[in-house]
Amino acid sequence: MRQWPAYLGYVTSFLTIGGIWLAHHSLFRRMRFANVSVMRINLLLLMAVAFLPFPTRLLTETLSNSDTERAAVIFYGASLLVISLLLAATWGAAARDRALLRPDVGAREVDAIARAVAPNVALHAVAGAIAIVAPVAAAWGYRAIAIALVLRAHADEG
Repeated sequence: MRQWPAYLGYVTSFLTIGGIWLAHHSLFRRMRFANVSVMRINLLLLMAVAFLPFPTRLLTETLSNSDTERAAVIFYGASLLVISLLLAATWGAAARDRALLRPDVGAREVDAIARAVAPNVALHAVAGAIAIVAPVAAAWGYRAIAIALVLRAHADEG
């Protein structure tokens, strides 16, 4: 029973990574190729996602200790915010250079994707602010964001 925070942290991070993977796939499916800027941002995104197990472990180890849980939840949230910002930056770099996009990707779709990625940044920033005063509530908020990220993913044909 004492292991439940570790399992909950694992599920939260797995859903977050899964949602990022689904969104990443959707972005790159709309590109014909990637330039150096997109690849560099993508590499930073990979680094941030690969780093996520560290703040997850910190979070799960400190969740029942009121002295350290706030710092761990804020650190976890900051990691998620960085990931969200890098995912948005990946699409932003691709959208700025329209030659990278497939010919069938129109301006409406470019704007729709930018709008779909933006809430992740805002939600992680809000949850991070909540973590300052209510760390446990923020941790549940991160779980809800992860679930929403997976549920919002659209299947791409082709």
